[in-house]
Amino acid sequence: MIAAPPPCTLPAARAAIVAAPSLRSLRATVEHGGGPDTLICHDLTGDGIADMAVTVFSGGTAGDVAWVVFRRAGGGWKPAYAQLHAYKVALVRSGRDLVEWQPVYRSGDANCCPSGGFAARRFSWNGRTFVVTSRRHSKTPP
Repeated sequence: MIAAPPPCTLPAARAAIVAAPSLRSLRATVEHGGGPDTLICHDLTGDGIADMAVTVFSGGTAGDVAWVVFRRAGGGWKPAYAQLHAYKVALVRSGRDLVEWQPVYRSGDANCCPSGGFAARRFSWNGRTFVVTSRRHSKTPP
């Protein structure tokens, strides 16, 4: 009997984060007030199998502070890429790529109001991992 593929859901993302030794630094956030936020279920690696990308909410005013891409492996989810140091990050899908947006804060900016615009990085699968394939800056949020 073939096992059903794992679901791409927020509870599955939470369980995958907590179970992954490489994501140990996110465990306290996920277990104490924060957790999975934006969920993207799509074949990001071009192998015909849906992957799971998820941002991690801080539980406070920092917003989403990390994001992880998981690939299906052995009836579960295995981290394929992790960006563990972010601040108020947004993650969107563009085709099979992921685009990360972060506010740019200047000296003296309040937490609510970044005056430096927004930095974007586009990530693409190179056959082994996700790599930055382009960068851009915008005055307005995505």
